[in-house]
This record gives sequence, C-alpha cells and structure tokens, in this order.
Amino acid sequence: MTKALGILFVLLLTACARPPIDRGGGPGGQDVPDIPVADEGQTDVGVSEAVLVCGDRPTLDRRTLTTDPRVDQVSLTTAEKIGQMNGAMIQFDMFKTPDNVEKNIRGLYFLDGPRGVRCEIGPATTFPVAVSRAAAWDTDLELRIGEAMGKEMRGFGSNVILAPTVNVLRHPAWGRGQETYGEDPWLLGMMGIAFTRGVQTQVPACVKHFAGNNVEDTRMTNNAVIDAQTLREVYTRQFEMIVKEADAACVMSAYNKLNGAYCSENRPLLRDILKGDWGFDGFVVSDWYAAQSTVDSALAGMDVEMPMPIYYQGLEQAVAQQQVPESLINDAVRRILRIKFKFGFALLDEPFAGDASVIESAAHVALAREAAWKGMVLLKNEGGVLPINPVTAGRIAVVGPFADQARLGDSGSSNVVPSYAVTPLAGIRARALKSSPAIEVVTGNDADAATGADLAIVVVALTASDEGEAVFKGGDRATMDLNAEQEALIQAVAAKTKTIVVMEAGGPITMERWHGAADAIVMAWYPGMEGGNALADLLFGDHDFQGRVPQTWPKAWADCPEFGNKQNETPMDFFHGYRHFDHNPSLQPLFPFGYGLSYTTFEYSNLTLPCDTVTESGQMTVTVDVKNTGTRPGVAVPQLYVGRPESTARKFVRELKGFAQVSLDPGQTKTVEIFLRIPDLKVWDTGQDRWVIEPTSYKVEVGPDVGHLPLSGTFVIGSQPQLHSEGGGE
Repeated sequence: MTKALGILFVLLLTACARPPIDRGGGPGGQDVPDIPVADEGQTDVGVSEAVLVCGDRPTLDRRTLTTDPRVDQVSLTTAEKIGQMNGAMIQFDMFKTPDNVEKNIRGLYFLDGPRGVRCEIGPATTFPVAVSRAAAWDTDLELRIGEAMGKEMRGFGSNVILAPTVNVLRHPAWGRGQETYGEDPWLLGMMGIAFTRGVQTQVPACVKHFAGNNVEDTRMTNNAVIDAQTLREVYTRQFEMIVKEADAACVMSAYNKLNGAYCSENRPLLRDILKGDWGFDGFVVSDWYAAQSTVDSALAGMDVEMPMPIYYQGLEQAVAQQQVPESLINDAVRRILRIKFKFGFALLDEPFAGDASVIESAAHVALAREAAWKGMVLLKNEGGVLPINPVTAGRIAVVGPFADQARLGDSGSSNVVPSYAVTPLAGIRARALKSSPAIEVVTGNDADAATGADLAIVVVALTASDEGEAVFKGGDRATMDLNAEQEALIQAVAAKTKTIVVMEAGGPITMERWHGAADAIVMAWYPGMEGGNALADLLFGDHDFQGRVPQTWPKAWADCPEFGNKQNETPMDFFHGYRHFDHNPSLQPLFPFGYGLSYTTFEYSNLTLPCDTVTESGQMTVTVDVKNTGTRPGVAVPQLYVGRPESTARKFVRELKGFAQVSLDPGQTKTVEIFLRIPDLKVWDTGQDRWVIEPTSYKVEVGPDVGHLPLSGTFVIGSQPQLHSEGGGE
C-alpha cells in the first residue's frame, strides 16, 4: 500500500507539470460519455483513480434480454407464427412483413439506411456515405447521425432500418466499400456501436451483411473460405462488438456462402456463433431473396425470409412432417415479438409513427453538412496552396464534367434521394461571393476553362457504373485508376495554373500518372446533400481538415492482396489493408491507414502508460502530449496501435485499438487521453476454440497514422495490476 501511494504521489507531481488534460473525441472521451465500462459503484483494485486504470474495469455487455410480459400473452396458430417469419410483397412493397389484424400485431416495416432513409417513400436527409463518416473518426458524430436516421424512419412510419453495414473492406476495389466504415474491424465495431446506439433510441437497427460478404460481382454464389481465426478476428469481430455493446436488435444474413454453406442456412454462423456464443436475442432476417431452403434455413436460425415466402411458404408443412421442431418456430417468433414490444410498435392500436417534420429538418441538414466537412481528407497540399486566399485568388476555375453534379453514391439499396443537393461548383461560388464579390468563379468541362485563372479546382469522380451494389449496374471496380479522360484533364489544367484536385468516390484511387502534377488533393468521398457547401467551407479555411483515411491507399493494384471477385470461391486471407502492408514491409502504400493532412502541423511527445501490468479485464488510460507547431488552429487525431512482438502465434504486427481528437490553437499543447480496453486485445485460440488474451508483452505505438508512429511503450498482462513506476514511453 505504501509503495502504491508513493508511486501515486510521483504521478501526481508529474501530472502537475504537464499541459491540461484533454479527454479527446474518440471512444471513451468526453464526447461519448456512455463508453461501455462497468458501473461507477464497482470495486476495483487499488486506492486511487490512477490505480483503477490498471485494474479490472470490464467492458459492459449492453444486451438487455427484456421480454415484455405481453409476448407470452400473444396466442398464435402455427400458420400465424409462420406469418411473422415472412415478407409480404404487398402492392409491390417489398419491405414489409404482414400485419396480423385479428391479433392486433403490427408487421416489420423495413427500409435501407446506410446514408439516409431509402428513396422508396420520399425525399430524406442524405448524409455522406459511411466510409466518409468513418474518415471523421468521430463516434459521437456517428451516434447523432444514427439518431437522426432513426427519427426520420419513424417520421416515415417505418420501424426497422437495414443498417449499419460493417463488412470489412478487404480489397480497395470492393464495389460496396462506400457503405462500410473501412478496413479495420475494431474501427468498424466502434463506429457500428455508435450508429446502432443512436438508431435504437428510435427504431431497431439491422446489422449487415453477416458474414464474409466482401466481393460484389459474385456475391450471390461466392463461397468465402475463411479459417476460424480469420473469421473471428477479421470478419465477425465487429459484429460481435455491436451485438454485445450496442444490443443490436436484428442481424441480416448475407447472400454468399461461408465455408460451403449459404449464410442464410449456415448453422455454425447463425445458431452456433451468433445466437449461441454471443447470446444474440434479436432476430435474423435474410438479405432480399438470399434464402436458399426451407428446412435448412429454419434449423440454422434464419428467423425472417424477405421479401416474400419463397421457401418459408413450406415451413408449416415442414413442421407438420417433423422436419422442423415447432420449438424452433416458437423461438423465432418470440425473438420477433420481443423486438416489436421492446421498441413499442408491436400493437396496431398503439400509434408508432413519429414526427414527419424531422425529415430533412434544418437540424438534420446541418448535421449532414457537419459530417461532410469532418470526413473530407486533405491528401496533399504542396506549397500551402490551401486554404484559398481570397486576396490572391481573383479568378477561380472549377473544371470538369462532375463540377456541377452532386455525387451522392451508388444507385443500389443504399440510394437516398434528397429534395436538393449542393454541387461543388454551387458551394464554391456561394463561398467565394461571401469572401469577396471581386472573386470570379468560372467553369467548364475542359482545360480551356482554366486559362487565365489564378487557381483551378478540378472535380473528378466515379459513378454508379464504376462502383456500387450490382443491381442494374455497378459492382466491383475494374480499376483503381481514374479513367483516361479525367487523368488527362488534371494534367492539362495543371500545366496552366495551380491545381487542386477534388475526388468524389467510395474508396482509394491510384494516381501514379497525375499525383505529381496536382498542387493539392482532397478526398471528398460521396459527401451527401450538403457536400458542395462543406467542400467550400474547407477550401476557404472555415474549418481545418480533420478527416483521416479509414483504409490503406496503395500505389498500384498489384500491391493489394488477390481480390478474387470473379470466381465462385474466394479464400479470404488473414492479412489485408495495413496488416497486409505491415506483413510485407517491402511494400509502401501511397497513403497509410489513418493518414490525413491538416492546415497546421503537430508534434507528439511524452507518451505515458500508467501500468506496467494490467489485468485481462482492465482499461488503461494512455496519455500523449500533442502540440500545434503551426500558425493556424487545427485538429489532431492521435491513433493508438497495439502489437505482440514476442508472440510466436500468427498475428498482426499492430492493430488499431484507440484514437482521440484534439483541437489546438497555434503553439498550444494538450495532454490527450486515449482509452485502451484490454478485452479488445483478445485473439482466437483455434486449439481451445475460444477467445484468449495472450500472456505476453504488448507494445503500444502512438502517432498520426499507422505509417508514422513515433512514440512507443510496453506493458504485460497479469493477474495483479501494477502501476508504472517511471512513466513515459519512447
């Protein structure tokens, strides 16, 4: 006890000499007060808050198995039970299960929602695509977006949103990369938790697509071959996090096969892992037309077939013939009813629809604009050409056929139609006029428009034909390059004047032939209905760029793992994204995971790990000093990675396990807290067939992105917590 108090005294003295603590904007920081940790009243090892960070602080399992007593009071025949398990396809509406008017039970009214409520019903707030929101590295923002989408769902009278999408971007050319939160399973999990919690303040969220849905061109038939460790650590870890920590109400099974069985009839996936190991108490819905069988699907744990009873129309007969136990039907219906009662829409005579005035409300439109500028990434800024100086930029040319188009994303199931959308040209014109009526903004589709301009902004983009859900067009990308016409346009404009290239796309773009010609490069993603205004805000310096890429940007297609999107069986490897580049150190990416520039510069120092030893259930509050060494205010995004250098098991060199955001004035230094949850370090032991936390030395690295980690420290896992006696890292 005396030693612990002495160490605490030293730490307190050290803390007094350090800059003010900033709890950051990452998971566990001041902006997300409901980070999943144990209740305040729990007993921890030690005598102070400094000791608490080393001891047990278990991740809080937020599943709430709340069964309304009325669930057991609903009396249904076998046919009526099966009616709860089928889509209805009523008057070409393929998003509902039927109401049971006689028993007063409302159906499930689904709608898609990765970037807003889908267009079938009417205009809705169109947010930036999910990958753009991941680039914001802001879980509080994603929670607010989820809540806004949930309110608009209720405003439309619907009750289950088909989102979030949390499939890993295993290859940058995946056509649906825009719908998900990038390549890192932990980041996918944290963003998915935030979105799901936000949505579920209003309606159930349906997490998709479970699992191994990572190619688009052959998604209907592809067999994803994934070994047990890779499945648990890479392709389903994020689903488990969301089920347990956000209490997800619904999970959608994917189209593809997983290790030989279609996901909708895959018993190891649905009944053993999801419902068994994870204790999922919600319901499983098939992707639309993804069901492949009657008996096998029911036995595997698929609770709802959508959009209509193609296979489950034979379910009553299968029960009568004892091919499917009625107990499984009862379990499925109980899951469905539990969610209906839990979210307050079970009974037809109890109104559920929300306030329609929230749809495209001023608050939601403002939120869409905030999300757009927070997610855009500055990739290059040679000579400080940005932000635009209104004094010297008397004539600005906005060039290219996409300059006056609003690129919102693909035209598949995530399509949302707003009542308006601001194009890059419109946003830049409005912002230039605000700066000075003397600024002339001209436009044109070719390089001639840049003649005589002080500055040119070339807008390039991908289209729904280039990438997206493969419905009538789209699919996986055939190349990561821009087309030849757009590359030639960039080069021609750059030969005339200073050139900013703005890219609108859902994922990495290779730029070997034109990267050197551009003075500045901005990744705007598909930025939503307020994208043009948000872009202009950033270009004129109203905000700092705080976006950081949530994927690794390769120099060339050949630097990526094999895609395997044209075949019917695809081995999905352990290493992808930055893990692939770490595993192959001779390869260097164009932009590393987590990369993004600011209008200022930052210096990282004084990494402190408060624990030499931490328990398996512990949480460590790591601190790092961040200084703004530039002349403008800015936002830094320190990132924390953890590796196991001494382990002999198959492992990643490092994995993202924490991040924060901090706003700094010029010359200002703050001590930033980054929360490291020790249970997040678990790995899958194939010998024991369970999660374990390896008792070895762990290396913590902190820096601005995975390719630049100047600070490091170490700790070990033990049965007793131990304070770090000296503090600091290298």
